[in-house]
Amino acid sequence: MIISIANQKGGVAKSTTAINLAAGLAREGYKTLLIDNDPQANTTRVFIHPDIEIEPEKSLYNVIIKFAPLPSVIRETRCDNLSVVPSHIRLSSADLELAQAFDNRSERLKRALDKLQNKYDYVIIDNPPSLGLLAINAFVASEKLLIPVSTGFFALSGLVQLQETVDMVRQTQLNPSLDILGVLCTFTEHTNVSKDVERQLRTYFGNLVFETMIPKNVSLEEAHSNYTHVFDYAPNSAGARAYKALVKEVVAR
Repeated sequence: MIISIANQKGGVAKSTTAINLAAGLAREGYKTLLIDNDPQANTTRVFIHPDIEIEPEKSLYNVIIKFAPLPSVIRETRCDNLSVVPSHIRLSSADLELAQAFDNRSERLKRALDKLQNKYDYVIIDNPPSLGLLAINAFVASEKLLIPVSTGFFALSGLVQLQETVDMVRQTQLNPSLDILGVLCTFTEHTNVSKDVERQLRTYFGNLVFETMIPKNVSLEEAHSNYTHVFDYAPNSAGARAYKALVKEVVAR
């Protein structure tokens, strides 16, 4: 199963969800590959310390732009069953480079993943906060989308555009079977605004909204700053309990 974590709005816990969903699946015994498709490389730095230099030739950039085989850039992590494809700042120019390309510019990630021949039970793709060609590559390669939505005042802005992009990918036959796995409420609080946004999401998306909601929890941020996932850093925290529940829902779906 290939799942893209996507929302062009920033600050909705995309990377946090990609990191902890992938780690949680690996902890449950599923062989998991985490692909960092975001030039900011925040997900990469959780698993590869900033003191360790990552060359562009050993990153996703080389796969997308230079057609390098995906296995050549996969790195093992300290977490059993979890491997990572690192990002690099050079990926920030990939949208421009792909726009000038003529050779399958929307299908490069899919073709690279196809050659893995189902080596992994789950592939989780962390995407940039935009809907450019990097994100389109991820959507074409994916079977499902998981959409994190922060339950703040401006939470619903951009969801229509995301839905239009998903429809475009389907209708152009780039990936006609692309579907939404679920919508995840993040940064939830016991406030009227948070409860109202959750209510609106459940009204609009219905059963697609996960029962699990991710609370505002300092342990999630602290885990990142300690270069690890929340299950390793604070296994009994509210954040860890929430992501453990999400893993069960994702597997069930």
